[in-house]
Amino acid sequence: MSAAASSTDGDELGPPADMPVTIVGGYLGSGKTTLVNHLLRTATERVAVLVNDFGDVDVDADLIERDDGDVIALANGCICCSLVDGLASALVTIAEFEPRPHRLVIEASGVADPASVAAYGHGPGFELDAVVVLVDAATVREQAIDKYIGDTVRGQLLAADVLVVNKVDLVDEERVASVTGWLDEVVDRAVVVEAARGRVDTAVLFGRVTDGPVGRTADDRDGPAVHASADEVYQSWTWTSEQPLAAAAVERLMSDLPDAVVRAKGIVRLDGVDRPQVVQRVGRRWTMEPARTGSGAAAAESSRLVVIGRRGAIDDDWLYDRLGPAVC
Repeated sequence: MSAAASSTDGDELGPPADMPVTIVGGYLGSGKTTLVNHLLRTATERVAVLVNDFGDVDVDADLIERDDGDVIALANGCICCSLVDGLASALVTIAEFEPRPHRLVIEASGVADPASVAAYGHGPGFELDAVVVLVDAATVREQAIDKYIGDTVRGQLLAADVLVVNKVDLVDEERVASVTGWLDEVVDRAVVVEAARGRVDTAVLFGRVTDGPVGRTADDRDGPAVHASADEVYQSWTWTSEQPLAAAAVERLMSDLPDAVVRAKGIVRLDGVDRPQVVQRVGRRWTMEPARTGSGAAAAESSRLVVIGRRGAIDDDWLYDRLGPAVC
């Protein structure tokens, strides 16, 4: 495996006490390494990315700052850490790396069960964020019923919080619609997004808000974007307030969020509860837990929630109607 880290500190919620972990899975040929290469080029924070083989990672030569054998350091702050001694050893290396990565991405092998790899996301010093599984739009339905690999493919799908239908530029729109509709039925706990050439914005992978719209747009370095129609571009909505919320209001909100919402995250102050609560939603899985002592979230004096989804998934008044007046 290998690792990558970028140079921007912190995020909207402040550095977490534990390092969030994103698992990237999917069957052979689905585009996982292409997605990792995209992350290496576009990361805007310290992200450690573990991949199976240095040889598979097409790192631009002008990005490589130094190569120490098992670790490749990149000029944009990214690092690559070899898995030659196993995942457990690589995790120790990442945990001790200075400056400390803000996030960890683990690319599972093409035949691995992402749920098993995700177990490492619960280890000391780490916190599982999401399981992202890529599928090849042209082949996944046939693979899922193949007598030799079907069990593996279906197991990978069922482990996902976010399913990325990749290579949509290589099939027609009817095929894309068929695959996404089928996945919605087969994996009802995950949200489904589309991608070409492994380009998935970090806002979708990490729930991080960017300065502009997120999604697939034209990239002059790699050729024109495809399938970049308005309904395939993501946007974010933010709600903040000085007033505490009832826990039931948060629970209703999480239940009411439409399927087109990929992520929700924030810090909320609850009625009668001293410690702020950290809310995370990825796919259809969500949690609300007390902010860890000493974290930036624990010092929050107001509530703030960010929602990321397909453009038009909700309107500007949607959060206001459910949570009450916002201060900005």
